[in-house]
Amino acid sequence: MKNLSKTSMVLIAAGLYLALGGLAGYATINAILLLWLGIERYRFDRSRLAIALIAISAIILVASNMGLVLVVILISLGIYFLKAKPPAKGNYVSRHRPILNLRLDQPSWVMHSMGYWHLFGEVRMDLSRAVPEEKETTIVLQGLVGDIDLIVPEDYGLQIEANVLAGQVAWNGKHENGMMNRIAWRSPDYDRQEYQVKLQLFYLVGNIKIRPI
Repeated sequence: MKNLSKTSMVLIAAGLYLALGGLAGYATINAILLLWLGIERYRFDRSRLAIALIAISAIILVASNMGLVLVVILISLGIYFLKAKPPAKGNYVSRHRPILNLRLDQPSWVMHSMGYWHLFGEVRMDLSRAVPEEKETTIVLQGLVGDIDLIVPEDYGLQIEANVLAGQVAWNGKHENGMMNRIAWRSPDYDRQEYQVKLQLFYLVGNIKIRPI
């Protein structure tokens, strides 16, 4: 029975591969599979091989779908500008970069509202070590490919809106893998907490991890 089940899955996967390859082109499908393998490998060992897989697949996708990539970039930028609105008061940082490597995990770093748009990026942010500048902080992270790791204190009011077209979203021990993953969550006592954080995360391909402590 198990052998029949495995055979069925292989046949279905082969059929989907042929169908999607015929529609989008086999170079595109192979590059997407290679990108997924690279992200999965990077999650476990962060090796040079994983980085090379991600880089090669991204180059193939861009080269074979230049028009589509341009459309996705323009739409992504448009959504970013709609989401990343500066607060009425306080500091606000907005950056647009092709490649982003952001680490905010040092003791007593000052947390204020921020927005980052990028093509490829890696973000490590520990909010438990932060000193909030305002009662409510909005953090917008958006791009084509991203590896995001956020630590949030349990005594913060938290609102999450995370969307990944392909990849993984992990929140509070729960993992969602595959296509079109979305998390929308808000602390029941959000308005009563001393400090509040809004996380707005949007990626075409991504590995998003949000960990409460």
